[in-house]
Formats: sequence, structure tokens, C-alpha cells
Amino acid sequence: MDRARIAISSLLGFEPKSYTRFSLTRRTDGDGSRVEMKLAENENDEEMGDAMADGMETQIEKPHNNHKTRCYLMIAVLLVLIGFLVGYLAFRGQTPGKSVSLSDQPTEASYTDDDDDDGNDEFVATNEEEMSLAFSDIKKMLTDNLDSSQFLHDINKVSDTSNHETGSVGDLTITQYIRQEFLKNFEKHSVWTDTHYVTLQFNSASPNRVWIVGGENPGEIQLGQQNPKVFCPYSATGKFTGKLVYANYGTKDDFKLLSSMSVPVNGSVVVVRAGKINFAEKVTNAENMKAGGVLIYPDPEDYILDPDVAMFGHVHMGLGDPRSPGFPSFNHTQFPPTKSSGLPGILVHSISANAATSLLNKLGGETSPSSWKSKATKIGPGFANDDERVMMEVNNVEEVRGMHNVFAVVKGFEEPDHYVVIGAQRDAFGPGAAESGVGTALLLELSRVFTRMVEDGFRPRRSIIFASWSGGSFGAIGATEWLEGYMSVLHLKVCAYFSLDRAVLGGTNFEMFGSSMLYNLIRETISMVKSPFSPDKSIYEMAEAGAGDWLKAVLQPIPMDTSVYAFLAIGGIPAMGLSFTKDKNYPYNTKEDTVNTLNRFTNDNLNAVTRAMAEVVGVAVIKLIHHHQLPLDYHKYASDLSGYIIDIQRYASELQERGLTMRWLFSARGDFYRAANTLRSQIESSDMNDVLLCRTYNNRIMRVEYNFLSPYVSINNCPYRHLLYGKGNHTLAGIVEQLELLRVNPELVDFNMTRNDLAYATWTVQGAANALGGEVWTSSNNF
Repeated sequence: MDRARIAISSLLGFEPKSYTRFSLTRRTDGDGSRVEMKLAENENDEEMGDAMADGMETQIEKPHNNHKTRCYLMIAVLLVLIGFLVGYLAFRGQTPGKSVSLSDQPTEASYTDDDDDDGNDEFVATNEEEMSLAFSDIKKMLTDNLDSSQFLHDINKVSDTSNHETGSVGDLTITQYIRQEFLKNFEKHSVWTDTHYVTLQFNSASPNRVWIVGGENPGEIQLGQQNPKVFCPYSATGKFTGKLVYANYGTKDDFKLLSSMSVPVNGSVVVVRAGKINFAEKVTNAENMKAGGVLIYPDPEDYILDPDVAMFGHVHMGLGDPRSPGFPSFNHTQFPPTKSSGLPGILVHSISANAATSLLNKLGGETSPSSWKSKATKIGPGFANDDERVMMEVNNVEEVRGMHNVFAVVKGFEEPDHYVVIGAQRDAFGPGAAESGVGTALLLELSRVFTRMVEDGFRPRRSIIFASWSGGSFGAIGATEWLEGYMSVLHLKVCAYFSLDRAVLGGTNFEMFGSSMLYNLIRETISMVKSPFSPDKSIYEMAEAGAGDWLKAVLQPIPMDTSVYAFLAIGGIPAMGLSFTKDKNYPYNTKEDTVNTLNRFTNDNLNAVTRAMAEVVGVAVIKLIHHHQLPLDYHKYASDLSGYIIDIQRYASELQERGLTMRWLFSARGDFYRAANTLRSQIESSDMNDVLLCRTYNNRIMRVEYNFLSPYVSINNCPYRHLLYGKGNHTLAGIVEQLELLRVNPELVDFNMTRNDLAYATWTVQGAANALGGEVWTSSNNF
């Protein structure tokens, strides 16, 4: 070793350093032992030193320098260095200046996250077989595949299946068809089902009836030959008699107007027209006004229907199985008997326009407001003959049925544990061409298209789950039960949810409803998709031309009885529903929801309109599964919060009188705004090709929606916990309503509860801000 060290030292041009060596020797003169320190240069010196007698001088030999050997070694080293540099430069010249992380699997491809429209996406692969696909390439694959799509076969397949109500034989037949279609395109382990046993309500052997009683001509109201099987699931059962009151659409504003006109609703039977809000909301509003029964009919002003046709609609003010609120209905025997607080306590029945006309024509009392634009000239209470009353009889019965959800998955190649869910209901009352046929056809075709795209080289970064729900007509039961079954994990996994229900109800107008985190994504998407009726313009251009503001033109309130609302308000997952519509209301939930009706509403362009919707959903999904950064606009909630805070600020005097201030809510909103800005700056200055760093940012973005679910309310009593989209006094809208009531009628408000709600809302916003900000050491709650 020392010889090697000496040679290297000589090569580098300096003398070897000596080291200290200790030797213990015994003097012969009897003076005792002493320690002598000797310097040894090499092994020979050491041996010589060991043999030296006392009194001898230490000799140090200098190494002999061999200049010829040194020159040879230096030349060899120099040649090695030159060879290394040449090889390095040659390798670097073959490597692109911009690269992304690659998967370890040689068959997988990686994609850059450049701007969608520049077409300059670069790609690096370790295997020549891997394909380079920019966003524009992937979008072209989608549109090319959709150009050959025929949706009418699957729409007819669903609508022609007789009686496919939830849990029926027809529902099971369509379930098996969808599963077989999935298995044609997916591997067996990528297709699965889950089964729930849910409580539904159906007609009994005794029909539901409506009578006019008292007076000179009592008798049963003829509900029409096409109406006997129509009912309203989850109505209370029994009989009720009361005066008739007309309440327009049954909205809160309609009932406020009745109160202002001194028209009593308490103890009455309220007749309302379908539309504006769902059946359950109408019934809840009537029950809150102490009505005893509700009759719902389709007004000819709103629906083009046979006047003897009535509409089906559930009246549960909730989602999922009403006998298992807040928990999944996998097995009822494991839970004590319970029921949803959203089940009505009053009778409800659906009647035809003809049956409603025979009642409305007999009304007396106050004149109908001109703003209601109804054929009813009077609104009651009661008939012109004050002795006459309306009696309702509802005989629905509950029944537990098994129902199935069917799933298939295209797994992602980089983040397979993050996924986008696309869902559609397949059950319906009546033919259900628009209710379930179009959605099922879109679901199946998109599943076929994406599997073909993967076969052709597309490597999605994240996964796509295709879900066929049952129980949609009874309140999104299938979707809600699945959410409840996996509540603890889905908000960590699902990036976004798209509903295909009622996706085509016309063709001239495009509408959307859902989370504001997805507004920008939809705007970008519809800017890339041509209108089915104006191929020279995009859907975005058509919407903007009609109203000047695309968002005002397309945005609609979120219907409570949809899977979108379940994912958003219960699951805390960004969700969106999309639809092509017409100015007239479509007659879904009736026997007239047929393919012929759909063709009429789409001007005989049903396939073209459905294909346009498939492209919209497909492009939006590609953006979510392809880009490094999830295109979710978390910053939008900062402005949404500002709108609610401005509404609450109008009641600052009422709060100050009671010792409260808006300061903390302002502060929480400010923290969220700053956290959003900080995250945006961090992303802009980061290398988003860094897989782990990108995933860290995406995790924070994905959980924004979930962090707006209030942790301070019970999921059983208040399942819609979302602070902005939920229902209840804990929401920001609920707080505004309580403060408004506090100003007008303070004795009706429990201010301690309102105070708690305001505090809980403040801390929910603060919690969302802290989570978006990142680590706990970056957050500050020092008010």
C-alpha cells in the first residue's frame, strides 16, 4: 500500500510525508526504559529501526524518483481523461435540452405538459418503441374515433327495454348488457360490480286517488287513462282533506308571495306546477308552510305533453337510500332502524294537466298574480263553493330491492391511484331515452374510445373509472351509496366527476352545473369543440354570442337530485353536469321520454348532438388525466367567498349589536386568498416534470373541495356539508338567510345557533386555507 502511495505522490509531484512511529527499547545501562520516537519512511525503514541497537542514529532513506515511469503514467491518465470528455460530449449532443421523468416500464410513454395549442410538446423515451404524443395528438385520436361512433344503437337498447325501474328485471337486463360491453374492451380484472339492498317505494294494489268532497257534487277526480301507474316515491301514506291553494312552482319566493297576499297555506292541499325546482324541494317548501298535501302537475305553458300524462318524481329531500342516511346500504341488519330527516311527513301525488285544470277551474279566493303567467285565474284558499274540499289518498308501499353498480377502469401509467370518474344512470321511469339512454350510450362509447386510444399508444397519466349507476330516478341512490361506502378514501383519489345524466335534452343551448373549480376547464374545452348546429363556430362562441358572457349563458343551479350534487356536497369532490337543451322543458320522467321525442328536440340531429357531448367530456377528461398539473381552479373559491362575505357584511350592524365582528371571517378568507396565490407562485417557479413535487402540489389542489365540507356538523343529520354548495344553516347561504330573518323577525332566530354557525364557517374556511398553504409551519392562526 505504501509503495502505491509513494508512486502516486511521486506522479503528482511532491515528496511523501513521513509518519511517526513509536518504539519501546530497553537500555542496557540500567537507567530504565525510555520511549524513542523514530521516523519511518517505508517498510525497510521500519524493519531497520526494529533492528537498530541503542545509541545508533536513525537513518532516513529518500525514495528514488523514476522520471520515465512518471511520464508514462501521466500520458496514460491524460488519454483516459480525453476519452471520457469526448464520450460525454457526444452523449450530451444526442440528449434533448428539455426532458421529463420516465416510467421504469419500457412500454410506457411520458408526455410534457406544454400549452395545449402550441403543438410543440416534446417527449423523451428510453425505448424507441415508446410513442411521443402531444395534447393535440391525443385530442385528434379522440375526435377520429368519435367520428365513427353511432350512439343510437345503445340509446334504443336502453329505451326499448321494458320496465327498467330501479331493481327491476329490466334494470338487471341492462346491467348485464353493460357488463358484457365492458368485458369486450377491458380485461376481466378491470370490470367489477357492487351490490346494495335499498329501500324503495312503489304503487300498491290500491291506487292513489284524489276526490272533491263536500258540496253538492262530490266525486273522484279522473286522473287520466295514462296516469294510474304514476306516483311520487317516498310520499307519506294515508288520507288528507283540506282546502286547495295554488302556489305556482312551489318555490320559496312563491310561498312568500302567498304570505304577503294573506293567503293561508296551513292545513291546505297545495297544487303546484312542475319545473324550476325538483319535486322534493316543492314538497319541503309546502311542508314548511304547514300544508297537509301537495299535488304536482305539468303545466302546458312549460311542457309539450299529452294533457293526460303525469310526471314521475321522488320527494325525498335527500340522496341515497332514505333508510340508511350517511352510511352505505350494503347490509341493513348491521344498523339500527333509522330514516332520513328528508322524508316528507305529508302526502304527495302527481296528476295530469287535465286533472289539474278541473281543480284550478273551481278555485275561488284571491286573483292569481300576473307574474306567475299561469292559466289559473284564482289561487284560493278553497273553491268558489266554500263547502268543497280536496281529499288525497296515497297508498304507496316500501320494498327492499337489490341494485347493482357496474364499473370499468382504464388505469393510469404514472398516477394510477388518482382518477377521473365518469358516471351515468341506467334506470328510468318509462322509456327513459333522455333520462338514461343517452347517458348510457355516452358512457359505453367513451369507454370503447379510450381503450382504443390506449391500444394506439395513448398512455394516460391518471386513471379513468366508468360507472353505470342504478337508482338514479329515486335520488341518485347508486352513486350516493358508493360514495358513502368509500367516503374515507375517495376524496384522496378522485380528481373530478362528470355526470352524463340527461346530457342531451335538445341541441340549441349548452348548459352546465357543478363546482366552480371546473369552470375554467369547461371554458377551455368548449372553445375547442364545434357546435353541432353551427360547425363554423365553437360551443363557447355560440354561448358568448347569445348572452355576451359565456358563464351567465351556460351556468345553471345544481339540481339536488343528481349524482353531481352527491359527489360535490357529500363527497367533497369537484363534479360537473353538462347538457344540451332546448328552450322548452323536456318531458323526462314520463312515458313520452322516447327516442322520437329526443329526435324532435334535437331537430333530427340526435347522433350529432350526442357526439358533440362525447367530445366535450372526452377533451375535459384528457386534460385531467394528461397534464402534469391538475387543471382545477382552486383560486376561484377566493372570489366565491368574497361574494358571500359581502352578503353577510350587509348585516354587520345586527352582529355588532350582539358583540360579534366580521374580522375573523375576513381574515380566514384573506388567508385562503394568500395561500392560493402562494401555491400558484410555487407552481410557476417549479419544475413540474418532477413527478414527486408535482404530485405534492396536486394533492393539495385535489383536497380543496373536500376541505370546504364542514367538519362540525353531523353527516347523518346534515349530509350536505359543503360550505358553499350544501344545504343547512351551517352553510354561508344558510347564515345569510338566518341573518335576514334576524333583521325581519328576530324572535324566530336562535342567535346562539347562528353564532355557532358563523364560528364554524370561519374555521372551515381557515382550515381550507391552512391545508392549501401546505405544511403547518407555513400557516399562521395568530389573529
